[in-house]
Amino acid sequence: MAFGLLKGERIYVGQTARTFIFGDYFSVFEDTSDIPVIYPWSAVKGYTEHPQELIFATDDGEVYAIPKNSFADGEQMIRVRSIAEGQLSADVCRVSRRIIPPKYNYRVTESPELSFSATGYYAEKDINSGSAANIYSVTAKYLWIVAAAVFVLVFLCLNGILGEIENNWYYYAPISLFAGIAAAVIVCVILGIVSKFRYSEFVKYDVSAVEEMVIIVAKEGFAAVERCVYTGAELIPWSRASYQFETKTTIVIICKDKTVCWIPKRLFPKEAQSELASFVATNLQSK
Repeated sequence: MAFGLLKGERIYVGQTARTFIFGDYFSVFEDTSDIPVIYPWSAVKGYTEHPQELIFATDDGEVYAIPKNSFADGEQMIRVRSIAEGQLSADVCRVSRRIIPPKYNYRVTESPELSFSATGYYAEKDINSGSAANIYSVTAKYLWIVAAAVFVLVFLCLNGILGEIENNWYYYAPISLFAGIAAAVIVCVILGIVSKFRYSEFVKYDVSAVEEMVIIVAKEGFAAVERCVYTGAELIPWSRASYQFETKTTIVIICKDKTVCWIPKRLFPKEAQSELASFVATNLQSK
């Protein structure tokens, strides 16, 4: 399983007097008992990350909550998440507001041919520019629908109020057209403003946003992994990617679970950036 080489982690939750051990198994120790409850990862039927806690549900009906303030630091929480997500499938996991793809996307790859690799930290402009481009690409067709709907609505309202459509349609049409375009522009501006706060949202909810990253692009797949859990053995197969696009600062790969792999160009030599973009596009097309 992915990230199986990581050292196990032990977490004590004082509120419930329980100790959790994450490793080859998911184990729970009650302070009131000397006998641990040991679950194989196949017995974990639900894993959800909330802003304040991690929730694990098992096949015997138990639900275990681990508050995020129970972790010694952000790196320990990242290691626990990586162990759990590496063992579980996408169907079991429910995560949101992640700056990088969850670990259930990764597969162990023996001796990958590393074509491009870099380390560094994400910057606000990397995330915000890619986020804005992604929002516009996804919503472009809907903007036309908004414009058309407003055009029809304004045209009908003008006709209903002023009447005489056969004599005044050449006045109604440009006014309605302007209203439709204005509505689409307003929606576009709002989406742009929202995208500008994407990085701030990641920093607020995801400890990985401020961690040093290892970025890998290879023939076998790609990766954006926190350096504290990077083992050199895991990649996301190209088959897990849906599409990619490029901005001035970032190459963005959208995975099938709608999570995003951000590849900042500035982390790579300038002379290699265009080759990197072509390499990503070619591998995605041939997957």
